[in-house]
Amino acid sequence: MKSFLNTLFSNKNIIFAASVVFIAAGSLANSFFVIAPTGYLIALALAYSVGGKISNHGLNVAYNWSIKWAVFVAFLCLTGIYLKEAFVYAMFSFILINIVLNPMLFISQNKVTTNG
Repeated sequence: MKSFLNTLFSNKNIIFAASVVFIAAGSLANSFFVIAPTGYLIALALAYSVGGKISNHGLNVAYNWSIKWAVFVAFLCLTGIYLKEAFVYAMFSFILINIVLNPMLFISQNKVTTNG
């Protein structure tokens, strides 16, 4: 099962196709649907970039995990209230974004640490 998931998520074409399907289906359900995944992606990117400034790895993991789920729940609630017709598409889009977007992308790899 792990090799199937690795193959699935390592293939960028499948992820792109799934994103296009969710956006198309959600936009057919409600024309304002595109705002939800875009806003969610921006909110997660901002939250992860703030988390990238935390130097303690344990704190960073706890922050990224908690902020990921807090933003997920907040956007699901907003989508459920304002975009009822596209809720299921939004939920699957948010899950896909959560799986694909890695918080490690926002952590500076060029940090030099000194022990002393």
